Amino acid sequence: MKLTLRAKVMGIPLFLVFLAINILLGSAIWVVTDMWRTKVAEVTASQQELAEKSFTSLKTQALTIAAMAAKVPGVQEAYKLAASGDENAGRKILRDSFDAIHQEVCATLDIKSFKIHFHLPPAKSFLRIWRESGKKDGGDDISSFRETVLQVSRNKTKLAGIEIGRGGFAVRGLVPITGDNGQYLGSVEALLDLNKLFETAKALDSDNVAVYMSASELEIARNIRDKKPPITGEMARIFSSSQNETDPYITAELLQKAVNQVATAETNGRLLTAIPIRDYANTTKGVLVFVRDASEQIKTINMMRWGLFLGGGVLLVLMGASLYIFTGNITKRLNNTIETLEVSGGKMVQASNEISSASHLLAEGSTEQAASLQETAASLEEMSSMTRTNAENAKQADVLMGDAQKTITTAEQSMGNLNNSMTEIAQASEETSKIIKTIDEIAFQTNLLALNAAVEAARAGEAGAGFAVVADEVRNLAMRAAEAAKNTSELIEGTVEKVKTGSSIASKTNEAFNKVSASATKISGLVSEIAEASNEQAHGIDQVNKAISQIDSVTQQNAANAEESASAAEELNAQANQLQHIVVDLAALVTGSDDGVNLQKPTNKPLSTLKRPTPPAPVKKITKKQLPAKISEKDNEIDFEDF
Repeated sequence: MKLTLRAKVMGIPLFLVFLAINILLGSAIWVVTDMWRTKVAEVTASQQELAEKSFTSLKTQALTIAAMAAKVPGVQEAYKLAASGDENAGRKILRDSFDAIHQEVCATLDIKSFKIHFHLPPAKSFLRIWRESGKKDGGDDISSFRETVLQVSRNKTKLAGIEIGRGGFAVRGLVPITGDNGQYLGSVEALLDLNKLFETAKALDSDNVAVYMSASELEIARNIRDKKPPITGEMARIFSSSQNETDPYITAELLQKAVNQVATAETNGRLLTAIPIRDYANTTKGVLVFVRDASEQIKTINMMRWGLFLGGGVLLVLMGASLYIFTGNITKRLNNTIETLEVSGGKMVQASNEISSASHLLAEGSTEQAASLQETAASLEEMSSMTRTNAENAKQADVLMGDAQKTITTAEQSMGNLNNSMTEIAQASEETSKIIKTIDEIAFQTNLLALNAAVEAARAGEAGAGFAVVADEVRNLAMRAAEAAKNTSELIEGTVEKVKTGSSIASKTNEAFNKVSASATKISGLVSEIAEASNEQAHGIDQVNKAISQIDSVTQQNAANAEESASAAEELNAQANQLQHIVVDLAALVTGSDDGVNLQKPTNKPLSTLKRPTPPAPVKKITKKQLPAKISEKDNEIDFEDF
């Protein structure tokens, strides 16, 4: 299907505008989306940092309380009584020691409950000071679920972290208790609830928080299990600052992702950040989820996107309307031009037919009178043509030899420049080789320094162990640098040898081009002499030919004028017909149809009805050797192998 001129003119600009709008829209939407992703990442990082700082603070407080409790007067005496078998007397001493400072510690650390738990080795409860006397305040075996107590008993070192107990998550700080002679007596543990962290999160007006525990851990956290918390996937929700703002948006998929790493999600205008809760052994036991209402921001982002789409559509419609109006004026003017050309072309065809008929009748008589004189002039013309051709060929050969000599001179200069460049490359390679040797020496010195550092680190003992590792790495890097410098030096030496070989070849090639230049100069001189002789010969023949032409000029003038008139008439006729075809094609371009417009045919007689002159008797055929009028393009290609 062919398109109209209007469709063609409008199609390409509209397509380009559509493509540009799509590119701009895509870029703008990408920028908006990237800004939103950056904002989400910042929120996630802020919430994660808040949780980590809160966990770290709680662990530090727990260790501080435990260390303080281990140094309270009466602790050593209580453990000695327990070791002698009188645990009850030991518990009484511990209670008497801590009752006086319990309230003061709670007020100082801003905590609701001051929970201290003393243990006997390996994992037996000695005393829980927050419980009343006689109500499971000690004496029970806790080795089945208190791995932290067992670990402190084995390693005799302090430990802090989250461990699930019967009451759920708790931050525990454990410190070993030793006797006067250094023997291990047991451990003391300070417990802090995660409520401190939850209260910090609730203080953020923009966020709500929920805490989930692995459902499998409810076998230990019996107090929470008895409350029958809601289960989502494999997690049980044990705390929520606002159930209406957390539960509808937190999914099992998000919680599952947060088991291994921090996970984020966007659901119904809420931004969710799920952070894994890991215990003292870095094992995920639950998930802390922040929920932020971002509906207004998301609404703004969506409005920006739709605004970009609508703006692009309006721009495209306005561009299409402008092009439609503009192309309408163009096609209107073209149609008027086509109608004018149609009328003029018809009249031109009719006039050219009449001129052609008259010119042929006039040329008939003149041709018969000039036929006999043409035979006489043909032989002389043949000789003149051959001489002129020879002279022209000699001139062209002379020009080509001059061009060839210039080309050879240019090639000779290029070879000289190439030789100089090869020399400079060789010098630069030698300088580079010196630099590589300097790098090798630096690597050697660095290796010696690394060895000396390793010796000094070994002398420093355990305190210099870290520095010894660094020294060893520096030594490895120095050895790798030396090896690389050696390999690079070998490559550069090979390159220098190749450059020298190339320079030698370039010098020999330069000498060969010098010889070619000398030979070309001699050949150019010979061709110039041949061209000069041919020009003199052609000049003499032209003088003879002018004399014959003067005799023939009067007779030929009439015939030539008649033939020119006939030829001009035929040419005018052909141009008129061609003009009509152009009008048809132009109309087809504007309308988009195969037929174009219906042209009005002129009312003139066809050429077949006009009287044609009898053709003149053929001139006697003159046989001559055909010579080229000029040297062909193929002849211009000079084979330098002949030199």
